Amino acid sequence: MITDKEFLAFQDGIFKPYFEKYIEFKRGKGEKVTHSTLIRLKALNEALNRCISTLNIDRNTIELLLQEKDTESGASRALRVSDLRQFNAFLRALGIHAYKIPDKYMKKVHVAFKPYIFSAEELSKIVEASDHLKPTRRRNNYLTVYPVLVRILIGTGMRIGEVLSLRIKDVDAVNRLLVVYQSKNNVSRYVPMSNSLSVVILNYLSGLEHRHNPEQYLFVSPYTGTRYSYDAMKYMFKK
Repeated sequence: MITDKEFLAFQDGIFKPYFEKYIEFKRGKGEKVTHSTLIRLKALNEALNRCISTLNIDRNTIELLLQEKDTESGASRALRVSDLRQFNAFLRALGIHAYKIPDKYMKKVHVAFKPYIFSAEELSKIVEASDHLKPTRRRNNYLTVYPVLVRILIGTGMRIGEVLSLRIKDVDAVNRLLVVYQSKNNVSRYVPMSNSLSVVILNYLSGLEHRHNPEQYLFVSPYTGTRYSYDAMKYMFKK
């Protein structure tokens, strides 16, 4: 039973129990249902109660619900369309008739950013470069950190922030897993390692002074005493 104050304030009607199930479903997937999301779903519930009295969301109801509002911003309208689209999909999965929202209501997003895909040869060169970093007059622990960090990034596909947030306790050497806590969308997950990557990490751990402290970060900066920053990684990769 959901006890959020915002949900308890939902208007009674035939759709309220389904909104409760829908919220539980989203949270069960690890999604964070925010205060603002609950407010929007509350408004959607009230709109459905005004339009229909049966569990049947037809095309006419969709068109009525998605009529443009003079005072509504483009972003607010996009959220309203998205909420209804996702709730309708949830209802259909339960076997309830809910008309699929036509594409004309969906906002087309044009993204200029295009990810760069490294070739196998380029990845090999990155690994080789990390293995042959030159020592400096300052502390040289990065000579052991970067070869391991680069291999984790390439071998698992993890984000740089996820790798930098790893702690000693997050390394499951027995099952060859890395544990990522509350990453994107606040979702935690297990990341499998290859046998070769597991060996690399275990060798790295064996040389750490803080290896017996499970709460300590896997990669600790000698200058700050805490984890390496994203800016430090960015600087070294540019070099």
